Amino acid sequence: MTFQDSSKRYLDSDRLFYEELLRENRDAYSFLYFQTYRQCIPYVLKRGADQQQAEDLLQECLAIFLVKVRDGSFVYQESTRITSYFFRIYINQWKKSLEQANRRNEVRLESRLAAEDDGEESYKDGSATGTFKITGFDDDGNAFETALPEAVLQAYDSDERHWIFRKLDRAFQLLADDCRKVLRWFYVDGWSLREIAGELGMTEASAMVKRFKCAKYLREKFHLQ
Repeated sequence: MTFQDSSKRYLDSDRLFYEELLRENRDAYSFLYFQTYRQCIPYVLKRGADQQQAEDLLQECLAIFLVKVRDGSFVYQESTRITSYFFRIYINQWKKSLEQANRRNEVRLESRLAAEDDGEESYKDGSATGTFKITGFDDDGNAFETALPEAVLQAYDSDERHWIFRKLDRAFQLLADDCRKVLRWFYVDGWSLREIAGELGMTEASAMVKRFKCAKYLREKFHLQ
């Protein structure tokens, strides 16, 4: 059966759609993505988000929704379309992201007023502006470093960058080994969720949830909420 055939069946029956989501059917989640993309992305773009922010938020909401389906927080209800329920999740997460942005601005302001001076030189490579890096270890025990993109660095002054990277490095070291691997593979090495799933011996949906939970834990340790 083609994806187009599956899509028609899901449009005709929300109950069938739910049952396929419950089985973590790949076509069902692809259909959910395409349907909600057309509904969610334009909503936040009109309200000031950029394309990357909107798509990243959609990926996070897919992971949240999958968890709800798995743990029974969401069950099929004839009176509620699945895409409508998902849209509510997306809007709630969008509102939270706005609140988080406001709190980040507050943290940045506090960092300017109370920046620590000790230990800052360890994040510089000797250049005028400094290259700021997070350290870790790969699967063979070899040390690796990853730097924040220059475009991001330019958004912060020197004191803020030092403060941010001290906290991020400490938070990264607190992660469990599997979380460090997933985040490094996804964000540093550019692996797809399918490649990560294959390496860890899990489904692609499970890899998506794990990536989401690990990134969320790192953000919380980094105090970005």
